[in-house]
Formats: sequence, C-alpha cells, structure tokens
Amino acid sequence: MPKRGGRIRNWKPNEHFEHDDRIQSNNTRRVSFKPGTNKGKNKFNSWNNASHLLLDGDIDMGATAGQGPNRKGFRGRGRLSSPAPRPASKKKFLPGLLPWYQIIIPYGAKHDKDVVLRALLGFISPEVFIPHYYKINGNAAVFYVDDVKIAEKLFYADRKIAMSDGFKLVVIVRNSVPNINVDAGMKEKMKLAMAKRYNPATKALDLTKFHSDPDLSDIFCALFRPVIMLAAIEIMAENIPDLEALNLNDNKLHGIEHMKILSTKLKNLKILYLGDNRIPYLGSIDPLKPLQLVELYLKGNPLVNRFNDHDIYVSDVRKKFPKLVRLDGVDLPPAIGFDVSEDVTLPPSQQSFLIDPAGQDLVREFLTQYFAIFDSESRQPLLEAYHETATMSMAANYLSNDNRNAPTNRLNAYISNSRNLVRITERESRRRYLRTGRLQVVSFLSDLPKTKHDLMSFAVDLLVFTPAMIVLTMNGVYKETTVAGNPSRSFHRTFVIVPNSAGGFSITNDMLFISNTTREQEDTSSSSAVGVAGPGPASAPAPAPAPAHDETQRAILATLSQHTGMNEHWSINCLQETGWDYQRALFIFNQLQSEGKIPPEAFVK
Repeated sequence: MPKRGGRIRNWKPNEHFEHDDRIQSNNTRRVSFKPGTNKGKNKFNSWNNASHLLLDGDIDMGATAGQGPNRKGFRGRGRLSSPAPRPASKKKFLPGLLPWYQIIIPYGAKHDKDVVLRALLGFISPEVFIPHYYKINGNAAVFYVDDVKIAEKLFYADRKIAMSDGFKLVVIVRNSVPNINVDAGMKEKMKLAMAKRYNPATKALDLTKFHSDPDLSDIFCALFRPVIMLAAIEIMAENIPDLEALNLNDNKLHGIEHMKILSTKLKNLKILYLGDNRIPYLGSIDPLKPLQLVELYLKGNPLVNRFNDHDIYVSDVRKKFPKLVRLDGVDLPPAIGFDVSEDVTLPPSQQSFLIDPAGQDLVREFLTQYFAIFDSESRQPLLEAYHETATMSMAANYLSNDNRNAPTNRLNAYISNSRNLVRITERESRRRYLRTGRLQVVSFLSDLPKTKHDLMSFAVDLLVFTPAMIVLTMNGVYKETTVAGNPSRSFHRTFVIVPNSAGGFSITNDMLFISNTTREQEDTSSSSAVGVAGPGPASAPAPAPAPAHDETQRAILATLSQHTGMNEHWSINCLQETGWDYQRALFIFNQLQSEGKIPPEAFVK
C-alpha cells in the first residue's frame, strides 16, 4: 500500500490492467485504493459495467447485485480499517421475453473468430450453436444466438475459459435482437433465398428456420419480426401468387395478428405448417381463420399443451377451420356437416319426407289411431300402443321470454316435468324425469292437459322403415281443451316403433318437445279450424255429398272414406255426427269397428 500523499509509481510496459485475470505469483505486491482517492484520475473502463455496452432496448441478463461502480471496498469508518469485501453474489441467468440473445466478447477482436467460437463450443460441449451475424465492434466480438438454453450456458461461461494468452474470456449475454432495415437489397436477398426453397411441382414453399439460411448469414431475417414477415408475404404474392402450401416451422413465431393478410394475398393457400414455434393460445391463430385450409400443423407450440384432451383440441381447431382434413400430420375423420358453396340452390322444402313410400299407409293409420285416442276423454287405451319396456321423455321451453307474460302462453303444466338436458345436469335428476315402462308412460300422458290435435298441421318424416324398426318424427299444433282460452301449443315428437308378438306394432321410444306456437302456426291453425267447422250432430243419415259442402269438407270426406273403407253415405253420417271433426270421427269408427257394430252395408260402394 502506498503511503498517504505518496507518489504513485509509474506502470511498467509489461504490466496490465482492466480485466487482467492472469495468475499472479505469490510474491507480487497487490495494489489497492481507498475509497474517494484519485477522484477524476485513473478511471479505468471495466467490461463488468454493463452500461458501457447496453444498446437501446437491450436487457442485461445477469443479476449483478453488489458489483456496480458504487460498491464500497471497506467496512468500518476508520481511515486505517482493513478492507473486508463482501462475498460476491452469484449471478443468475434471467430468460428474456424475446427469443434472441446478443453475445458480447470484450477484447474478442484480439482472437480469430474460429478461436473464440471453438473455445465457447468446447466449454458448453456437447451442446452446439450457430453464431448469427458475427462481427467485430471496436475491440469486441459480437454475435447472436436464437436459443435460450444456449444463451444460459454461455452466460455461465463468463470468466471460466482461459485463452492462450492467459486471459479469461469475458462473456456478456443480453436479451436483444439485431437491428433491421428492410430495404430493397434485403428483399432481393430474401427473394433469392426463397426461390431455392420453392417447389413448383407441388406449389410449396419451405421457409423452415428461415433466419438460418446460409444465404442470409449477413443480415437479420427472422420471420417472427412483423416487418420481415410482411416483406416475405409481399414477395410471395408478387412471385408465386398461386402458392398452395407454406411451411413456417421453427421460426420463433408468437404473435401472428399481422399474418391475416395471407387470406387476401395468397388466396389458393390450402396447407400451412406452423409447428415448433411459440404461439401461446389457440385464439392466437384466429387471424388465419379466413384461409380455407385443408391441412394445418401446430405441433410444438405451447397452445397444444394447454389441452388435456386431444379430442377437444381437434374439435376446437376444426371449429376455426371447418374444411380441415389433416392436423399435425394425422388424417382427421370426416366432418359432420354440409360442404356446399354459397351459390348452390337448395331443393324446395316439402311437407313430409318418406324414406320408403310403402310405409305411407301404415304410418298414416298408426298416427290416426294414436292421436284419436290421445285426444279422447281417456288415454288409458294407449297402453296397447306402447311396448312393455318403452321409455319416454318430455321437454318444454318457451320460444322467448316474452311468451311468459301472457297467462295463456305459460307452460306451467309442462315445465315442472320437463327433462331439459340443458337445465337438468345431474345424472340422478335426468333419470328421475325419464319414464320407463308403458304403465309409467301412459300414466304420465294421462296427467297432461286434454288436447285436440290439428292433423292438417302435421308434418311427418318417415326416417327409417324396415321390417324390424320404424322411426318417424312429426311436428304440428294442438289446443288444450280444458284450459281457459284453449291455448295453442306447438309440439315435436319422435316415435321409434317395433313389431310386437301380436302381429301389430308398439312404440318403444317416445320423445316429446312442447313450446308456444309461432304467429304463423296460430294463423294456419285458425284458418283450418274455420274450414272444418260444420253443422251440428244429426240423428238421421245424411244424403250424398251436396254442392253446399266446401272443398275442405270434401277433402275430409274423401280421406275418411279411404282410411275406413266406408262408402260416402256412411262416411258423411259419421262426420256429421261429430261436427265434421275428422279425428273424432275416425276414433268413433275404430271403436265401433272393434265392437262389431258397423253393418256390412256401410262398406258397399
């Protein structure tokens, strides 16, 4: 230690300073300075001070607490106190938000590029890395790596690699990306690099790890930077507008909002690979939804790991891209839906659909008998219509909340027994609302309000017609006859019918849905009711059809005569006895026919 006020000796030419880490002899006298001495003099730059090298936006990756320029080298307050430095805290590597890291080797210019890289590779072996954009900046060597794992290993290589001249290599790691300037020269280089990656036979462009292309080693061309990606898309649109397949795997992509222009620039794009990138959420790919993709590759992105169920992942992706047939290299099962262009004209709708016209008469007879009994005073005879192990469920819901305001529109008689699966989520409750066995089914039906169905409003679809099973659905309108105001209801019903041992048919499954009628249904029902209104019951047989009967009555007469086989005289008599109520007339006929009370002459034509 020099005496206070003494002269500082001159440095010899062979002595070093700054980061001189060569091993010193034990006999060498060390030099130390007290705090506050030599203010303004002999200020030596140190590469440990990160502020000398920080660029705009750079982030120092080391936690260097206690190593700043203001740290004190002595404890105590006396002038002659002995130095007692604090133990140096270990620096920790802090991963950055960006996928690129700047590596700075102070005084790296003293060594050849190969020497520096060989020393670093030897330290982190067996790991290897590609030094991007290596250059000499002053007396420092600077390059970039695009791997956080490599950046961390290089971070901990600081002052642990002894070079041939005795110095230990200083390694500074910062989270930073190279400066970019997308000019005409850069676009030309990108164009040439893309040209050799394009396959005209398949109209496919492979831009996998584009920034590592040897032809782009002297420029920063990372496609995760929006300005560079947009430049690449412009080059594609200008030179290969009919591009059908694009591979963007392993390009550090994260936010891809700017890529929504793909749908307008590359309208023929059908295959897109985005694997091994950094896309965080499935919603992040929403900008690509306008693309009519048939194949998509997302494996290797964080968004895939957010799904515990692979089937849900596939389903959610297909919701965004309905035409997808291949995902992550795996063929998908055919999607359920319609794949038609917007200009296709759909066939005209029809009242009913029959899978087999041969089932028309059977279905008509079955429904006529069923609803004649359903609308009668007692529904107990329906026991013969259901199978011993039949099941039934009923659900009810309002078309809108406004329908609940009017007393006649309220569905209180149905809502309390409704098996609405959206409302009832517990398994036990769902089981309780399911009626099993024909006794439970008919007992439940008997408790529903009395009705009168409008058969003219029915639309029936025969979906399955085989010797072993019949499946038919219908919708229509009915009125509640025992409720004030006789409110109208709309219903949809599905029957599954199977043959029984007696040679007839039985319902094995019955699903009923009830709601309020629409305005259109109410208008149609009102006009139908007016049309079927006729004279009151008559005790004497009516003569043959008179011209006074309107077209609706003649249609009802023809239908009843065809279904029952009775001649017009007896058919008119039956209709007039029931006030031209077709359903009631058919019910009475079936009841009298089963009792053998209809004479043979009723069938003579």
